[in-house]
Amino acid sequence: MDRKKKRELRDLNLRVWAGDTDIFQVAKSLDSSLKKNTAFIKRLRTAIAPASSATFLQEIRTLSLHKYLSEVISASYEGLCRLKSPGEIGTGVEIVSALHQRFGPAEYTSYLGWLVGRGLSTPDKSQLKALGQEAREKEEKERLTRQRALLKVVTELWLVGVLKSLDNVARPEDATARGKENGAPTAASKPKAGKQDKPLDADPFPLEVLKDLLGHDKEHANLPLVVQFVKNFGWDVLGIKSNNDTGQMSVKPDETVTAEPESYDQSSTDEDPVAKVEDPPMTSPELQQRFKNALNRYFEDVKAHIVRDNKTISTQGRRNAEAYVKSGEVFEDRQANYDKQLKAQEKLISNAQILCDVLEDQEMPSLKEDDAPDATVSAGIGLVKTGDYIRGQADGAGIWEDDEERRFYENLIDLKDRVPAVLLEEPKKKKPENDEQVGKRVETNGASKETGPPLSEKSAADAAFDDQSTAIANKTVGTQVDALLARLPELQAKDQIDQAAMDFCFLNSKASRNRLIKAVQEVPKGRSDLLPSYSRLVATLGKYMPDISHGLVSHLDDEFRSLQRRKQKDFLGQVRTGNIRYLAELTKFGVVPEHVIFHCLKVSLDDFSRMNIEIIGNLLENCGRYLLRNPDTAPRMASFLETLQRKKGAQHLGQQERMLIENAMYYVNPPERAAIEQKERTPVEQFVHKLVYLDMNKRNYTKVLKSLRKLHWEEREVVEVLEKIFSKPGKVKYSNIHLLAFLLSSLHRYHQDFVIMILDNLLENITLGLEQNDFKFNQRRLAEVKFLGELYNYKMVDSPVVFDTLYRTVTFGHLSGTPTPDRLNSLDMPDDYFRIRLVCTVLDTCGLCFDRGAAKKKLDFFLTFFQYYIHTKQTLPMDIEFLVQDTFTLARPQWKLAANFDDAGRAFADLVKQNYKIQEPEKALEAEQPDDGSSSDEDADDVDLRVPDIDDQSSSDEAEAEADAEPAINGQLKHDSDFEEEIVVTRQEEERDPEAEAEFDRELAKMMSDSLDSRKFDRKAMFDVPLPMRKAPREASTTADDSDNEVLASPQPTNIMAFSLMTKRGNKQQARR
Repeated sequence: MDRKKKRELRDLNLRVWAGDTDIFQVAKSLDSSLKKNTAFIKRLRTAIAPASSATFLQEIRTLSLHKYLSEVISASYEGLCRLKSPGEIGTGVEIVSALHQRFGPAEYTSYLGWLVGRGLSTPDKSQLKALGQEAREKEEKERLTRQRALLKVVTELWLVGVLKSLDNVARPEDATARGKENGAPTAASKPKAGKQDKPLDADPFPLEVLKDLLGHDKEHANLPLVVQFVKNFGWDVLGIKSNNDTGQMSVKPDETVTAEPESYDQSSTDEDPVAKVEDPPMTSPELQQRFKNALNRYFEDVKAHIVRDNKTISTQGRRNAEAYVKSGEVFEDRQANYDKQLKAQEKLISNAQILCDVLEDQEMPSLKEDDAPDATVSAGIGLVKTGDYIRGQADGAGIWEDDEERRFYENLIDLKDRVPAVLLEEPKKKKPENDEQVGKRVETNGASKETGPPLSEKSAADAAFDDQSTAIANKTVGTQVDALLARLPELQAKDQIDQAAMDFCFLNSKASRNRLIKAVQEVPKGRSDLLPSYSRLVATLGKYMPDISHGLVSHLDDEFRSLQRRKQKDFLGQVRTGNIRYLAELTKFGVVPEHVIFHCLKVSLDDFSRMNIEIIGNLLENCGRYLLRNPDTAPRMASFLETLQRKKGAQHLGQQERMLIENAMYYVNPPERAAIEQKERTPVEQFVHKLVYLDMNKRNYTKVLKSLRKLHWEEREVVEVLEKIFSKPGKVKYSNIHLLAFLLSSLHRYHQDFVIMILDNLLENITLGLEQNDFKFNQRRLAEVKFLGELYNYKMVDSPVVFDTLYRTVTFGHLSGTPTPDRLNSLDMPDDYFRIRLVCTVLDTCGLCFDRGAAKKKLDFFLTFFQYYIHTKQTLPMDIEFLVQDTFTLARPQWKLAANFDDAGRAFADLVKQNYKIQEPEKALEAEQPDDGSSSDEDADDVDLRVPDIDDQSSSDEAEAEADAEPAINGQLKHDSDFEEEIVVTRQEEERDPEAEAEFDRELAKMMSDSLDSRKFDRKAMFDVPLPMRKAPREASTTADDSDNEVLASPQPTNIMAFSLMTKRGNKQQARR
């Protein structure tokens, strides 16, 4: 609806209020049919829309609605309540104006005004209180939605002159009772009283509605209605125009405003903006000021509400933060309530800001939080200040040893959040006030009769309270207190202490507190571990029950003074230690006042005796760091330490007393030292470290191998980095050492020199560990021997290297290489069992591989010697004994360990004697017999190597491929490392035919290949002896062998080299000349 039409309707409607008739022209013959009138009423109730405006006006002109006027009034009200869009509101205003012009105020408008006024009235609070929380919130939400649309309609009806004030309304029930004749004068008795020319006679209808809504709105729930009102009618009612570009509203109506005001009618945007600026508001300046005054008073209440809620929310936020720091969580209901308040506050501030922009000379309140500390926190050296000195001393050593200790001393629960507040109240708080009031009454009017009843009531209350303080009336409560006190010596964990504190709150009384004080004073003898637990319990309860903490601190202070008076009683040393440690623990919880703990230090420093030196040492070790790092006590504590240092230097003290003081001072204030510098690593080094130390596992070791092979091996830096990593298996996870051995075995095919260098470094490191014998390298030494065993499993070293390492481990540093119990070795003392652990680690890793052939005999010989070595030690500890048993069970399940040193020595001597007896007949034939047994044994040993379990089959395949690709190398390594003596044949050089040599080599290679293939899967008997023994001679079993031996023993011609060709037919070996 445009403004021109509004003014036309306003003029016509005011004329109706003035008493003019025939303003709305109707048809000469009115239709009174029931069907059409009923249909009109029904559409008026539910179908008001811009498209049906002409239809409604036409029906108002042609229908006879007098018989149904009461229904038309109620249908008009219901139809107005349903309007939402600006177009619907404009159509509704036109229809109501037409009905107002036809029937007048007496028959229609006054009763409609009463209905809309009742719809905008404040709801009855008694009815709202009877509803539940959810139902009440739902009702409030529906009311705001209903009144938001109705307030728009009422204001528009007032602007067009349909409604004037509440003085011009009448109840529809009164009209029904008295009839139309009696009801008309009531509504129209003062038709001229509501003219806009005299606005001070009666408040306009919208102003009366706003006063009623805002006057009883203490919670400011109707603020959204006010915001909507000023947005839609800022120009017509308040004379203030909005600026669409900036979002701000001007405060002076006579200013030139280029932007159009915000209006409910979107169709008005087609009008000329200049014309709209020239169109003045539809209300007089006096009425505008009256509306502004009402809104200003309401806005002042809103500002106070915002400030009040902001303080409440800030306090609640701090409490939630403290609860989170102390307990690690915030209860869901508290957090939900806080979020709800915060959301409501944001909405309140947003609406208030809009209202503030509209009103003149109004500003939003300042919402800065008050950072002043609470008065209750500032007294003493309390726990609440821990955050300050943690932030202030971030560069120092810190107060607490670790984070767990910090949480134990700092994160105390707030009982107010865990138990009902009524359980924490102190009934004695009101007693002094009553005493003062009674005293004043007696002094002012001693003869007054009013002093009698208060005194009698007071005396009765005191008697009842004294009875309650001296004994527990309820036996059930007393039993529960006894059970709680009996649980105190069992309190160890932080949660148990907090639960005990909450349980005590439900038994809170004067007598219960006295019994608790007595219980925590008497700590069980020898249970100094309970002091931190008792101190935490007292600190938790002392916040709301100060008599507990005060009583305990007073008792300990008196006990300290009493012990100072009895200095000569040496048997009280344990009592003194317990007393001073108790005070120190309570100090760390902020329970002991500052002056009490420094009094103890001062008294002990003044009398610098042995007893007081121990007291000072205990105090400094238990709470000295807390006092020095706390900003409140740091200056005083620093001064005390300086005085103590000077007094220690001035007096002659024994070595023990001097050490007590120095240790305590170093613990409290350790000397400054340079920070540990991080080692700078190159990108390549960091990459390789990450691959091997962090990423490598059973699932991705093949990828790690590929990444290592892709490195630039031609660069010296890369080789040095890899050498450091492979030479120090102790830095790899112990479970990944076998993967490190696999990587090295896989690299052997491509970088043989590198692998040989790693093996040399490993053996040298093992020997270096035996030479140093430093316990701090034990873990590294275990990893090195484990790595050696895994390398044997992957065929990187042969059995002589392993056995040589085992013998060196057992015999290193012993005279003549034989350990004996009567000769001490500084590198291998009788109570040092680490070498046994090294040997067991090697055997556990690769001992299963020595189960056949020569390797089996070598291992049996070594185990006999190792058994002898074990008995040269003192009685084995249980863990070492079990380790030895597990090793022998794994390597030789049927082995019977010797019971004592004599049995072990006898078994070793017999084995040595037997081996040397077997060697004697063999010496004459050693140079003549081919070394067939050793090579076959070593071949079998190579074939039966144990490979560790690896998930991915590719590692084993690659290892087999590598072994197959280089059989000659491995075979040569095995042969070269035998303990047999080599036969060197020297002869004169002669010229040979190259073609004959090549033919011979081809035939020999073919024959050897056929021979190896034929006996590849045969299991043959093997014979060998442990190193360094000689092989025993074999008896000649066949004549062919005898003839061969004779041929080998016969003299050879001078210029012909004699040789024998060994062949095999089945399981029989033959030698042909």
